[in-house]
Amino acid sequence: MNFSQKLLSKKQKANNNSIPYLNFTAKKQLPNSMLDRYQNWSCVLDPALALSHYGVAIAENLGKEIELWVVRELWNIISNAEFYAQRAELVTSNVNTRQSAETIWSLKEWEKTKQEKDLARLGVYWLGDNLQESFLPSNKPVEFFKQWESLAKALDNRHESVPSDEGEILTSAFRDTIALTAGLKSAFILTYQPSTEFGNASLPPICEMLTTWGISSQAIDKHNPIAAMERQYILKLIIRAGLGKLLLAEVRLVAFHLVIPATSETDTQLPIEQNSTKKYTQESYFWNKVKGVWYYL
Repeated sequence: MNFSQKLLSKKQKANNNSIPYLNFTAKKQLPNSMLDRYQNWSCVLDPALALSHYGVAIAENLGKEIELWVVRELWNIISNAEFYAQRAELVTSNVNTRQSAETIWSLKEWEKTKQEKDLARLGVYWLGDNLQESFLPSNKPVEFFKQWESLAKALDNRHESVPSDEGEILTSAFRDTIALTAGLKSAFILTYQPSTEFGNASLPPICEMLTTWGISSQAIDKHNPIAAMERQYILKLIIRAGLGKLLLAEVRLVAFHLVIPATSETDTQLPIEQNSTKKYTQESYFWNKVKGVWYYL
């Protein structure tokens, strides 16, 4: 290879590295059957995990390997980091001294990261208060924002009976996360089970919130062949992103999927109760058919 060819090769490599998601080297190591299945996957970062010790590291690295999303409520929390650092219980799923300290530390790290780094160049996408404040990949039409907004409002209706409490901010973040995952369709939520809860065999926080909305979640056995295949793919992405240390430290990372029957997108006849003032919408009926499944990584 002569000098000019080497220079051209170097420029092409630099250009490829500057474009998020072009350099998916982890996928090249997978069988073709897995490539076909997962090449269009997205990952939504659970706000509870985002506000843990590991959230900033995941956001800074995982977007290099997969289309990574965070929710708008996370930005609202970070923009008011000083306030929430003093009232960590407002954004903590399980209030205790250890987790509050972890949340305060994470808020400061997020605030610093947002000021010093261009998250768009890290391959992180989000939906804001409006389309102009959102950052979407080129393959998402503008209608995607309205679809997500409709799904989020329908979830609001499902938890109207849940009284407002100290976790209401995190509840809104969970709502955004679930609605975004449903809108993306080929996406999973990366969440975790805090170590203080693992011994009690409780659900990850986002699963507990879904239960209050009448949406069930089922843990998948680690020997399930489909879960094993998916786990292999996600673990490769995590390791390629330089996050294997989280696995070595036995952080209980969880992959969460929404199971959405295909008929949910095509149903046009909604059940209307006689003599009822309850408002039925396509989106509210959509959530009646959805459930969650999850497994440890």
